[in-house]
Amino acid sequence: MTKKLNILYGILLFIIIARIFTMVTFPLTDTTEARYAHVAYLMASTNDWITPYYDIGIPFWGKPPFSFWAEAISYKIFGMHDFSARVPAFIFTLLTMGLIFKYLKTFYNQRAGLWGAIIYLSFLLTYGLSGAVLTDPYLTFATTLSMVSFIMVIRDQKSYWKYLFFLGISIGLIAKGPLAPVLIAGAIILWVIFDFKRRFKELGKLPWLKGTLLTIMLSVPWYIIAELKTPGFLDYFIVGEHFKRFVDPGWAGDLYGSSHKKPHGMIWLMWLESAFPWVFVALYIIFKNLRSKSKILNTFTILKQDSEISYFIAWSIFTMVFFTLAGNILWTYILPALPALALLLAIYFDKMGYKIEFKTYNILYLSALFVPVVVTLLNFYTIEHREKLKTEKYLVEYYKSVSEANDNIYYLDSRPFSAQYYSNDKAVLVLIYSKGEKKHSKTMKLELFKEKLEQSTHKSFIAIPKKRVESLQSQINKPMKKIFENRRYMLFEVEA
Repeated sequence: MTKKLNILYGILLFIIIARIFTMVTFPLTDTTEARYAHVAYLMASTNDWITPYYDIGIPFWGKPPFSFWAEAISYKIFGMHDFSARVPAFIFTLLTMGLIFKYLKTFYNQRAGLWGAIIYLSFLLTYGLSGAVLTDPYLTFATTLSMVSFIMVIRDQKSYWKYLFFLGISIGLIAKGPLAPVLIAGAIILWVIFDFKRRFKELGKLPWLKGTLLTIMLSVPWYIIAELKTPGFLDYFIVGEHFKRFVDPGWAGDLYGSSHKKPHGMIWLMWLESAFPWVFVALYIIFKNLRSKSKILNTFTILKQDSEISYFIAWSIFTMVFFTLAGNILWTYILPALPALALLLAIYFDKMGYKIEFKTYNILYLSALFVPVVVTLLNFYTIEHREKLKTEKYLVEYYKSVSEANDNIYYLDSRPFSAQYYSNDKAVLVLIYSKGEKKHSKTMKLELFKEKLEQSTHKSFIAIPKKRVESLQSQINKPMKKIFENRRYMLFEVEA
């Protein structure tokens, strides 16, 4: 047994080290990662811990501040680095993993706990988001904390789990908003429905009055202060982001991006992608156990009689059920469902002896290592072909290496978030048209830009979208020398 445990600890350590390596070496890419990192950078640099800012002076109403607080604090501790922005999400992913391990070790054994941790970290979506500057790892920790706490309470574990349930809801409200309690309550209600008469009584084990007051004290004050500081926040965030975005696939009110219109039910296909490669193991188990009418009927009996298994099934599917009729979705929405799937698989493997073979190969070990190994190899490839990445990191770094202190860098017609982030908000957007003038800081119109070029006593550096180089060069009408090129832009130098 000790040898098998050492192998599992080795696999878990490899997954963690491999992910840290990509977190350090892979740049922040547009649009989401660079945008959220820039929001956190502005929070850290301005010391405004109430309102996240999308750009200088422009509030970001799209998300609550929990993730930005974590990332801004990380900047204060570690300084400006890609790893600094990513490490908080990684820590919260490990905390989620820890909750999975805790439950399995408590009611099964250490080996089951290790498999649960390995499965969760090696899901394609978990592995990708574990070191990403996004809000989903924080939401998933919050929902997992509440869901694990609830089953700990109904299985008569220590009393502090009763309050950790409400702490999870509070963190979720500050990390993502009302979606957190909806996912938690929805999964529990679905579980209760399987055996309403008996399971409804279990709800009475939670201190609802004290817990609700705790949740209000921890989460509601920020919402009130944020609305007072920037009026209009509640209407946009509550009504727009959590109602109109859900019911309207082509919602045009998004201030910070574009809608993600998908056919109804697409969330289930996204689940297949998100849970890769373990989804194939799960489907194999499902089909293996549902090959006859009697086995199907037995499954419904289990949902009623086996409180634990039905709980994790309800948790693992409710997110997809909830988003089935939504037309504005992303695959990242599935992350809160994956801890439950990891728990289910680990429990099944414990009962079946941890062995599912194909020919002579143990599928479990292959599944655990597949995503980390492939992603690490792909990361080595991107290091050698960094010009293919959707980021301005290397263009801005090159500009900094050849420029002097007062040399400016201008982005014509469009300026990615990664350009703002890596230039420490010094990249200037030159507006060819008037659109977007009110949405961005450090902007100037083309006419003013031409005048500035004529009067400048320093070199200027101009980044032009590759698809528009000829047309924009003719409008500037100045001798320019191309000095750098990436996936989207060409960088030109203009002498003083």
